[in-house]
This record gives sequence, structure tokens and C-alpha cells, in this order.
Amino acid sequence: MKLNQIFTSHMVLPVDREIRIFGSGEGTAKITFNGITRSCISTKGEWMIAFPGMEYGGPYEMTVDLNGEKTVLTDIYVGVVYIFAGQSNMQFKIHESSYPKEKWVSNNKIRLFNTLRVEEGEYFLPEHGWVVAEKETVGYWPAIQYHTLTELAKKGIAVGAISCFQGASVIESWVPKGTFEKVGINIPIGERHKDHVDEWFGKWNLDAQLYDFTFKKIAPFSVSGVVWYQGESDASVSEGMVYDIELCELIKVWRNDLYDNNLPFVVIQIADYDEKINDDGWHLVQEAQLRVEKMLPCVKTVISRDVCESDNIHPATKEILSLRVADALIKMR
Repeated sequence: MKLNQIFTSHMVLPVDREIRIFGSGEGTAKITFNGITRSCISTKGEWMIAFPGMEYGGPYEMTVDLNGEKTVLTDIYVGVVYIFAGQSNMQFKIHESSYPKEKWVSNNKIRLFNTLRVEEGEYFLPEHGWVVAEKETVGYWPAIQYHTLTELAKKGIAVGAISCFQGASVIESWVPKGTFEKVGINIPIGERHKDHVDEWFGKWNLDAQLYDFTFKKIAPFSVSGVVWYQGESDASVSEGMVYDIELCELIKVWRNDLYDNNLPFVVIQIADYDEKINDDGWHLVQEAQLRVEKMLPCVKTVISRDVCESDNIHPATKEILSLRVADALIKMR
């Protein structure tokens, strides 16, 4: 039997929400956490144990017994934990940003777990488990995650980010195959953004590729919410006209997979970009992202255009934008 790769020492579990521990293999699983012991027998090679919502606290230990083989996970906190998902602006690192190195700090209450990407190149990998923010290595953290968590941690609570991104990814790759066709969307390939057919990006831009390869490997991990920053690769006119519907479908699918139909979603509007100033598709995506918060409950769109540079598709300034994300998450909690 195996424990899912996301369960390691130093992890952050969500406050006041059901805590789900799961894995694969045949046999009996028994887990003890925060004074509670629960067990189950696997079904069809899968198993899951649920614990009731808990208050802020830690550090705790978790004892995992799988068919008699015991493992003890340590330094676990109950706090807030969010999935940060999307494409390259969510992947953008601190060392690539305008944030000066002398401000990088260590913080034991800030933790990160990186999912596996199709494209190699991440400093932190799933086999490293949950990592604690240390000033020597936070330069390799995604900038939005680091700044958002730093702001949230000012309350004295433990905060965690699960990175779930891939540069130049299209939204179709993040949902099950056929999701958009079921709601009447079937855009001809010739009317889609060029990233759909790029030879290199095609490694991860097949329908459902990132949904299966990345997201489903960590679902249904219990989280406090999701932050979504994507849309640049779906900015053709035809796609922009339906991006709000597509994003709503993604939110519904992810909420279902994460067992919460009202799970908070923060959507970051793609920034203004000088080369797209006359691009109708780009502006249609921005408008669609604004509409989504009125189409579904517990969704908030965060504006980026007035706090990000417009001379680069990857704005170097991410700190102020991240403060807006943190504020939105706090208000939705």
C-alpha cells in the first residue's frame, strides 16, 4: 500500500474542513492524527480516511500504518492551504521578479508543495515533499505563491501552497476530455490560439493532459480554496467569446473533485500587454474573467492591469497583485 505523494512531513492541512488522507494499494490503512485514530480497508486498489475539521494548531505528528508498516510524518500544521494553478504567470519565480533579494526571508509557517510538471525544470519536485520557506531557496518559489502566503502568515497561522501550473497551457488541458463539448463548445482548431498547435507546447496541451497528469494526482486533497491565473493561451477571438463558460465548467469540475461545491476560487485577470493592445481576443478573455464572479458563487476576480507592467507578457512586479489575492482569500474565508 502507498500513501499519496502529497502527504509528507511539513504539510499544511486546512482549518475547519474535513481532512482527507488517501492512497493506493490493497489492504488496511490506519491513521492517527491529533488524538484521533481511524482506519479503512481499500476498495478496488484505492483507500481514503477522513478526519473532522480541526482548529488552527501544530506542529503535529501523523502516524500512518499501511498493512502493518508504520510511518510517522512530523511538523504538520492545521492552517490554510490553497491550490495555485494556471500557466506561466503563476509559474513565474521570485528570482525572475523585481522583488529584491535582500527582502527574501525564512518563515517556518510558510510551506510549498510542487506537483510534477510535464516540462522539466522545477527546483522543487514532488519527491522533495512539502518544503518550508528558507531565504536561501525562496528565489525558486513562484512569486505569487510566496507573496500571497507571506501576507496571510501575518495572522500568525500556518499557510500552504500547492503549485499546479504549466507555462503556455490551455484551459482544455485542465479539464476532463469532452467537458466543453458537453456545454456546446467545439471551436475549430484553426480558430484557437496558436499555443494549441505549437509543436513543443503540444506535449501538455492535449485535452485533459494536465488534468490527468497534474491535478488528479493530488485530488481530493483538502484545501481552503483555489487561485487561478490562466487565459493568455486561450486568447483567440473565438475562445475569448466563451472563456467565461469554459472557466465556469472548470470551476465546477474542480469543486466536484475536491468535494466542495462552494470552494472559494480567486481568478486573476490576465494583465494588459502592449503587444495585445488592439487584440480583440485578449480583451474578450479579460472581460470574460470579470463576468465569472457574477456567474458562480464564491468566485472573486482580481484585477491586475493597474499594478503590473504592460511591456512584458510576464510582468516582473507580482507583490501588489499578490496582496490583492491574499485580501480576496481572506474575505472569502
